[in-house]
Amino acid sequence: MDRAKIGSMTAKGGFINEQNICDKFNAWQKDNEAREWLFIMGYDSDKIKSLKAIHIPVKISKSKALDLGILPQKYEETVKYKKADIQIKLEILIDDVLYTENISLKKANSSAGFNQVDKRSVTTYKAMWNFDNEIETWLKLFTGDILPQHILSPDELSNLKDFRRLFMTEMPDLIVNKIINFFSENKVLIVNDILKGRGGLSAEWLLVTKKDKNANDKLDWILKDINTACNFFAQGDVKISPKGSLYIGKITMQRKGGTPDPTSLQFKINPLQLFE
Repeated sequence: MDRAKIGSMTAKGGFINEQNICDKFNAWQKDNEAREWLFIMGYDSDKIKSLKAIHIPVKISKSKALDLGILPQKYEETVKYKKADIQIKLEILIDDVLYTENISLKKANSSAGFNQVDKRSVTTYKAMWNFDNEIETWLKLFTGDILPQHILSPDELSNLKDFRRLFMTEMPDLIVNKIINFFSENKVLIVNDILKGRGGLSAEWLLVTKKDKNANDKLDWILKDINTACNFFAQGDVKISPKGSLYIGKITMQRKGGTPDPTSLQFKINPLQLFE
Protein backbone atom coordinates (compact mmCIF):
# COMPACT_ATOMS: atom_id res chain seq x y z
CA MET A 1 0.00 0.00 0.00
CA ASP A 2 1.29 3.46 -0.90
CA ARG A 3 0.99 5.56 2.23
CA ALA A 4 1.34 9.34 2.54
CA LYS A 5 4.53 10.24 4.39
CA ILE A 6 4.44 14.04 4.48
CA GLY A 7 1.98 16.22 6.36
CA SER A 8 1.65 19.24 8.61
CA MET A 9 0.24 20.12 12.00
CA THR A 10 -0.20 23.05 14.34
CA ALA A 11 2.22 23.33 17.25
CA LYS A 12 1.63 26.19 19.67
CA GLY A 13 4.87 27.68 20.90
CA GLY A 14 7.19 26.52 18.14
CA PHE A 15 9.00 23.20 17.97
CA ILE A 16 7.25 20.03 19.03
CA ASN A 17 9.33 17.92 21.43
CA GLU A 18 9.43 14.24 22.35
CA GLN A 19 6.80 14.56 25.08
CA ASN A 20 4.47 16.42 22.72
CA ILE A 21 4.74 13.55 20.24
CA CYS A 22 4.05 11.03 23.02
CA ASP A 23 0.97 13.02 24.09
CA LYS A 24 -0.32 12.97 20.52
CA PHE A 25 0.16 9.21 20.21
CA ASN A 26 -1.51 8.64 23.59
CA ALA A 27 -4.54 10.56 22.28
CA TRP A 28 -4.67 8.46 19.10
CA GLN A 29 -8.46 8.07 19.19
CA LYS A 30 -8.94 11.76 18.41
CA ASP A 31 -5.56 13.06 17.16
CA ASN A 32 -5.45 13.14 13.36
CA GLU A 33 -1.66 13.29 13.05
CA ALA A 34 -1.20 10.35 15.42
CA ARG A 35 -3.69 8.31 13.41
CA GLU A 36 -1.84 9.15 10.21
CA TRP A 37 1.50 8.19 11.76
CA LEU A 38 0.04 4.88 12.91
CA PHE A 39 -1.31 4.28 9.40
CA ILE A 40 2.16 4.87 7.94
CA MET A 41 3.49 2.34 10.45
CA GLY A 42 0.93 -0.17 9.25
CA TYR A 43 -1.74 0.04 11.94
CA ASP A 44 -5.48 0.65 11.71
CA SER A 45 -6.26 3.06 14.57
CA ASP A 46 -9.80 1.71 14.88
CA LYS A 47 -8.43 -1.76 15.65
CA ILE A 48 -6.07 -0.71 18.43
CA LYS A 49 -7.14 -1.98 21.85
CA SER A 50 -4.59 0.02 23.85
CA LEU A 51 -1.57 2.23 23.20
CA LYS A 52 1.08 3.77 25.42
CA ALA A 53 3.81 6.11 24.15
CA ILE A 54 6.72 7.14 26.37
CA HIS A 55 9.68 9.48 25.99
CA ILE A 56 12.98 7.60 26.28
CA PRO A 57 15.43 9.70 28.32
CA VAL A 58 18.93 10.42 27.04
CA LYS A 59 20.48 8.67 30.03
CA ILE A 60 18.85 5.39 30.98
CA SER A 61 19.22 3.62 34.32
CA LYS A 62 19.21 -0.17 34.39
CA SER A 63 15.82 -0.19 36.13
CA LYS A 64 14.39 2.10 33.42
CA ALA A 65 15.86 -0.13 30.74
CA LEU A 66 14.09 -3.12 32.26
CA ASP A 67 10.81 -1.17 32.16
CA LEU A 68 11.45 -0.61 28.45
CA GLY A 69 11.75 -4.35 27.90
CA ILE A 70 15.55 -4.56 27.73
CA LEU A 71 17.15 -7.75 29.04
CA PRO A 72 19.73 -7.17 31.83
CA GLN A 73 22.50 -8.84 29.81
CA LYS A 74 21.77 -6.46 26.92
CA TYR A 75 21.76 -3.27 28.99
CA GLU A 76 25.28 -2.03 28.16
CA GLU A 77 24.90 -2.62 24.42
CA THR A 78 21.44 -1.02 24.41
CA VAL A 79 22.63 2.14 26.14
CA LYS A 80 25.70 2.40 23.89
CA TYR A 81 23.74 2.08 20.64
CA LYS A 82 20.41 3.71 21.61
CA LYS A 83 18.85 5.86 18.89
CA ALA A 84 15.16 5.85 19.76
CA ASP A 85 13.64 8.92 21.44
CA ILE A 86 10.09 7.57 21.72
CA GLN A 87 8.71 4.09 22.28
CA ILE A 88 5.17 3.05 21.48
CA LYS A 89 3.59 -0.13 22.80
CA LEU A 90 0.23 -1.05 21.36
CA GLU A 91 -2.19 -3.95 21.46
CA ILE A 92 -4.44 -4.89 18.55
CA LEU A 93 -8.02 -6.05 19.15
CA ILE A 94 -7.92 -9.09 16.88
CA ASP A 95 -4.86 -10.88 18.27
CA ASP A 96 -4.01 -9.32 21.67
CA VAL A 97 -0.34 -9.24 20.65
CA LEU A 98 1.75 -6.41 22.07
CA TYR A 99 3.66 -4.54 19.36
CA THR A 100 6.56 -2.14 19.99
CA GLU A 101 7.74 0.68 17.72
CA ASN A 102 10.81 2.85 18.37
CA ILE A 103 10.97 6.33 16.84
CA SER A 104 13.85 8.78 16.42
CA LEU A 105 12.68 12.41 16.37
CA LYS A 106 14.62 15.17 14.59
CA LYS A 107 13.63 18.85 14.78
CA ALA A 108 14.84 21.33 12.17
CA ASN A 109 14.41 24.93 11.10
CA SER A 110 13.59 25.56 7.46
CA SER A 111 16.60 27.89 7.32
CA ALA A 112 19.12 25.82 9.32
CA GLY A 113 18.50 22.12 9.37
CA PHE A 114 21.71 20.36 10.43
CA ASN A 115 21.37 17.90 13.32
CA GLN A 116 24.08 16.03 15.19
CA VAL A 117 23.20 12.33 15.01
CA ASP A 118 26.21 10.78 16.75
CA LYS A 119 29.25 11.93 18.76
CA ARG A 120 31.93 9.81 20.40
CA SER A 121 35.68 9.60 20.85
CA VAL A 122 37.83 8.18 18.06
CA THR A 123 38.79 5.34 20.41
CA THR A 124 35.13 4.39 20.85
CA TYR A 125 34.52 4.38 17.10
CA LYS A 126 37.60 2.20 16.63
CA ALA A 127 36.07 -0.37 19.00
CA MET A 128 32.75 -0.17 17.12
CA TRP A 129 34.09 -0.32 13.55
CA ASN A 130 37.51 -1.95 13.92
CA PHE A 131 39.65 0.43 11.87
CA ASP A 132 43.40 0.03 12.30
CA ASN A 133 45.86 1.95 14.46
CA GLU A 134 47.03 4.17 11.60
CA ILE A 135 43.51 5.41 10.84
CA GLU A 136 42.94 5.88 14.58
CA THR A 137 46.06 8.07 14.85
CA TRP A 138 45.14 10.30 11.90
CA LEU A 139 41.53 10.66 13.02
CA LYS A 140 42.84 11.73 16.43
CA LEU A 141 44.99 14.30 14.64
CA PHE A 142 41.84 15.37 12.78
CA THR A 143 39.95 15.92 16.05
CA GLY A 144 42.91 17.34 17.99
CA ASP A 145 43.05 14.41 20.41
CA ILE A 146 46.66 14.18 19.21
CA LEU A 147 48.27 17.56 18.56
CA PRO A 148 49.93 18.04 15.14
CA GLN A 149 53.18 19.16 16.81
CA HIS A 150 53.75 15.51 17.78
CA ILE A 151 54.26 14.45 14.15
CA LEU A 152 54.95 17.57 12.09
CA SER A 153 58.05 19.68 11.72
CA PRO A 154 57.97 23.40 12.63
CA ASP A 155 57.85 24.30 8.92
CA GLU A 156 54.86 21.97 8.38
CA LEU A 157 53.11 23.37 11.44
CA SER A 158 53.44 26.90 10.12
CA ASN A 159 51.27 25.98 7.10
CA LEU A 160 48.33 24.64 9.10
CA LYS A 161 44.98 26.42 9.32
CA ASP A 162 44.78 25.56 13.02
CA PHE A 163 47.78 24.43 15.09
CA ARG A 164 45.42 22.40 17.35
CA ARG A 165 44.35 19.84 14.72
CA LEU A 166 44.68 18.66 11.13
CA PHE A 167 42.09 18.99 8.39
CA MET A 168 41.69 16.13 5.93
CA THR A 169 43.10 18.43 3.24
CA GLU A 170 46.31 18.72 5.27
CA MET A 171 46.95 14.98 5.49
CA PRO A 172 49.12 12.91 3.11
CA ASP A 173 47.21 11.60 0.09
CA LEU A 174 48.00 8.01 1.06
CA ILE A 175 46.32 8.49 4.44
CA VAL A 176 43.33 10.34 2.99
CA ASN A 177 42.76 7.55 0.47
CA LYS A 178 43.00 4.94 3.21
CA ILE A 179 40.37 6.76 5.31
CA ILE A 180 38.09 7.21 2.30
CA ASN A 181 38.44 3.53 1.38
CA PHE A 182 37.62 2.40 4.92
CA PHE A 183 34.48 4.53 5.19
CA SER A 184 33.42 3.53 1.66
CA GLU A 185 33.81 -0.18 2.34
CA ASN A 186 32.01 0.07 5.70
CA LYS A 187 29.42 2.69 4.77
CA VAL A 188 26.38 0.50 5.50
CA LEU A 189 27.59 -0.41 9.01
CA ILE A 190 28.58 3.18 9.81
CA VAL A 191 25.37 4.80 8.55
CA ASN A 192 23.23 2.23 10.36
CA ASP A 193 25.11 2.71 13.62
CA ILE A 194 24.82 6.51 13.61
CA LEU A 195 21.17 6.68 12.49
CA LYS A 196 19.50 3.39 13.43
CA GLY A 197 21.64 2.05 16.26
CA ARG A 198 21.62 -1.50 17.57
CA GLY A 199 19.72 -3.49 20.16
CA GLY A 200 16.44 -3.01 21.92
CA LEU A 201 16.35 0.79 21.60
CA SER A 202 17.47 1.09 18.00
CA ALA A 203 15.20 3.28 15.89
CA GLU A 204 12.66 1.73 13.52
CA TRP A 205 11.23 5.05 12.33
CA LEU A 206 12.52 8.58 11.73
CA LEU A 207 10.07 11.42 12.33
CA VAL A 208 11.31 14.85 11.20
CA THR A 209 9.43 18.04 12.07
CA LYS A 210 10.23 21.22 10.18
CA LYS A 211 9.47 24.67 11.53
CA ASP A 212 8.88 27.45 9.02
CA LYS A 213 9.49 30.87 10.57
CA ASN A 214 6.99 32.42 8.16
CA ALA A 215 4.16 29.98 8.87
CA ASN A 216 3.16 30.96 12.44
CA ASP A 217 2.33 27.77 14.35
CA LYS A 218 2.47 25.39 11.38
CA LEU A 219 4.95 22.51 11.38
CA ASP A 220 5.59 20.21 8.46
CA TRP A 221 6.51 16.61 9.22
CA ILE A 222 7.75 13.54 7.42
CA LEU A 223 7.82 9.97 8.73
CA LYS A 224 10.08 7.35 7.15
CA ASP A 225 10.98 3.83 8.15
CA ILE A 226 14.59 3.88 9.34
CA ASN A 227 15.97 1.60 6.63
CA THR A 228 14.66 3.94 3.93
CA ALA A 229 16.17 6.90 5.81
CA CYS A 230 19.55 5.14 6.16
CA ASN A 231 19.60 4.31 2.45
CA PHE A 232 18.72 7.91 1.61
CA PHE A 233 21.48 9.49 3.70
CA ALA A 234 24.02 6.90 2.51
CA GLN A 235 23.53 7.96 -1.12
CA GLY A 236 26.63 9.57 -2.58
CA ASP A 237 30.37 9.11 -2.47
CA VAL A 238 32.73 9.21 0.48
CA LYS A 239 34.91 12.24 -0.19
CA ILE A 240 36.67 15.20 1.39
CA SER A 241 34.49 18.27 1.91
CA PRO A 242 35.60 21.75 0.77
CA LYS A 243 36.29 22.62 4.44
CA GLY A 244 38.49 19.59 5.02
CA SER A 245 36.01 17.30 6.77
CA LEU A 246 34.56 14.04 5.36
CA TYR A 247 31.33 13.48 3.46
CA ILE A 248 29.83 10.00 3.79
CA GLY A 249 27.06 10.25 1.26
CA LYS A 250 24.79 12.97 2.68
CA ILE A 251 26.39 12.72 6.14
CA THR A 252 29.18 15.00 7.35
CA MET A 253 31.89 13.73 9.69
CA GLN A 254 33.72 16.55 11.45
CA ARG A 255 35.56 17.51 14.63
CA LYS A 256 33.13 18.28 17.42
CA GLY A 257 34.87 21.38 18.78
CA GLY A 258 33.54 23.49 21.64
CA THR A 259 32.75 22.16 25.10
CA PRO A 260 32.66 19.76 26.85
CA ASP A 261 34.34 17.28 24.46
CA PRO A 262 36.05 19.20 21.64
CA THR A 263 38.16 16.26 20.41
CA SER A 264 35.25 13.93 19.66
CA LEU A 265 34.17 12.92 16.18
CA GLN A 266 30.74 14.26 15.23
CA PHE A 267 28.34 13.09 12.53
CA LYS A 268 25.69 15.46 11.18
CA ILE A 269 22.81 15.25 8.73
CA ASN A 270 20.34 17.74 7.30
CA PRO A 271 17.00 15.95 7.92
CA LEU A 272 15.23 18.56 5.79
CA GLN A 273 16.66 16.77 2.75
CA LEU A 274 14.04 14.06 3.32
CA PHE A 275 11.35 16.59 2.31
CA GLU A 276 12.91 17.16 -1.12
